[in-house]
Amino acid sequence: MGKIEGVSIKNFGPLKDIVMGKTHSKQEAVALNNVTAIIGPSGNGKSTLADAFGFLADCLGLGVEAACDEKNRGGFQQIRSQGVVEPISFELYYRESSNTRPITYELMIDEDETGRPYIKEERLRQRVEKRGWSLSFLYLQNGKGYARESI
Repeated sequence: MGKIEGVSIKNFGPLKDIVMGKTHSKQEAVALNNVTAIIGPSGNGKSTLADAFGFLADCLGLGVEAACDEKNRGGFQQIRSQGVVEPISFELYYRESSNTRPITYELMIDEDETGRPYIKEERLRQRVEKRGWSLSFLYLQNGKGYARESI
């Protein structure tokens, strides 16, 4: 059974820069367990973390612009961390099973000069060697790039 071993979220509301578990750039970190509890006082971002996953799912299912306007989110400017001009970014570090190489999905969302949100960068890659380089199966920047069929 597949498992998310780590997640990184930047500039999503109050979640300016969080990393949980192991990610592509944080290989020394410990992977998330099968059950992970998020606890803390009110107003510290627990609900925002849940909404970040919902937002990511909506981006993939509905498109970025619709996801920004969905469920009272209020548009891109309301979603992005206050006072920040950098894109919203997500990184999911996933492993299909314990004997497979991890897969990393990265998504960066920004706004154009008219204030319309768009996918600035999207990447899907998998480590080819245990501690070696990664092969990108999908790599898009500003809507241009490539998709690879296999290794």
